Amino acid sequence: MSRLNHFSVYGVEEGGPNGVRLESVSIVGDPETIREIGAFLIKAAEEMSENGLEHLHLQDVVEGFDYEKNVDFIALNGLVVNF
Repeated sequence: MSRLNHFSVYGVEEGGPNGVRLESVSIVGDPETIREIGAFLIKAAEEMSENGLEHLHLQDVVEGFDYEKNVDFIALNGLVVNF
């Protein structure tokens, strides 16, 4: 893997009101689900590059997204959004 540019990760505790910066992220899921999340991130990066989008939500691209069983991933364009 080549070097990464600066990035950060934020999250909201279940039922919590505010986001916090995270030191690490653990994704618990079967391999197919983790692949689909990876595919979403790749597609989100392509959309951001091509169209200058600010952000994309996983929940918006998954048919029948279940808020009780899943968490939303939000890809934010660091060239547009400052944290």
